[in-house]
Amino acid sequence: MSADAAVAWVNAYYNSYVKRLERLCEYQTNPNIAVVSMFMCAETDEQAQAMADGSTFFQFALRFYNTHGPVEPGTVSLWEEYQSWKGSPAGQKAQGGGLIGSPDTIRRKLRRFEESNVDQVILLNQAGRNRHEDICSSLELFAAEVMPEFHDREPEHQEWKRAVLAGQIELDEIDTAPYQIVTNQTPSAKARASAS
Repeated sequence: MSADAAVAWVNAYYNSYVKRLERLCEYQTNPNIAVVSMFMCAETDEQAQAMADGSTFFQFALRFYNTHGPVEPGTVSLWEEYQSWKGSPAGQKAQGGGLIGSPDTIRRKLRRFEESNVDQVILLNQAGRNRHEDICSSLELFAAEVMPEFHDREPEHQEWKRAVLAGQIELDEIDTAPYQIVTNQTPSAKARASAS
């Protein structure tokens, strides 16, 4: 998800929560919005990209089964399909996403998510052909060089959130349609979508 998309989804989420929440009964709520991002941190962008090779396999597999439906076991090599997709324009675009890079690159990308007021960023670094040692060194470098800056500003975010939930800050209504993922649907899925 891009930072621009995050702004749209954050606004839509909190506007729905503040203006259109219809509870089925009385219960304690815990409003939060999180994004999941591919993640690998290394001394250089090139090292991080190499360590994260295959990180888009998880998202590819989800889309593959969403668009192809059930597949007879043993009839498809998902890894070969993935390798082919990686070379496509969509695959090339996906390879450039996520929080993959040097501490400076990740810090710059995270600041954009921070500006969107996302509550949490979930780091997905176990997807792909990476080693346990790469995952550990990535997390250690991130924790030492990037995380403290964002941790120090968390009270500011909590104050923003409190003010939004109290109605003291009103967020713009932003159309999320441009940020929705469109997949190739089966004919029956297309019929259901056009009927709704």
